[in-house]
Amino acid sequence: MTGPLSPRQRVRALAQRRGDGRGIAVPLAHRLAARIQEREWEDFTCDPTQLANGLRDLADAVAPDGLAVCLPDVLLEGGTDLSASDQATAAVEATRRLRRSLGERVALIACLPGPASVDRGADGVLAAGKGFLAAGADAIVVLGPPAGSLSTLANVARFHQALALGDDEAHGLPVVERRSLAERSPAVGVVLTSEHLGRETDVSELEDWVAAVHG
Repeated sequence: MTGPLSPRQRVRALAQRRGDGRGIAVPLAHRLAARIQEREWEDFTCDPTQLANGLRDLADAVAPDGLAVCLPDVLLEGGTDLSASDQATAAVEATRRLRRSLGERVALIACLPGPASVDRGADGVLAAGKGFLAAGADAIVVLGPPAGSLSTLANVARFHQALALGDDEAHGLPVVERRSLAERSPAVGVVLTSEHLGRETDVSELEDWVAAVHG
């Protein structure tokens, strides 16, 4: 008898347009992860060891379906050229390490800036997305101002059996759902928190949100 799908398998099923009709809760919580690790923010975002350990501890604390391995505001702290961003380099390496250590237990989600925010526009987003997919990301989610279709990114993600989503229809990708911590009801598909959660976010509150979205 086949058992329930793992979080990673559930995201990959969505990429194949199947899914199980349940929510996949993905908190945007790098600042909380840094607090759990008791790390300074500037060091945390540029050090793949601290980042991987912090995100792993976050997964242990709140049991999300997916971990956001990078966030747009964090990546852009290193500048608009994602290929030269220390934050992006650290996040790709952290993704590779988390894939090895977490296996199927948690889906890895790379949240990238919109094309209007980065050098080379859609090509810059595509290049960054390829790096995260090669490192083991299960989904790419583009958050931010659109500037043309990202259909090529969707094709590359599909090649990797991964999912590509955006927060605006103009990206040319399926639109991801976003919810505040106060919105606690069962969902369908990938759901992100509506904002990058603060360092002082209550862990038990986030845990309740994850459980509610998951259904």
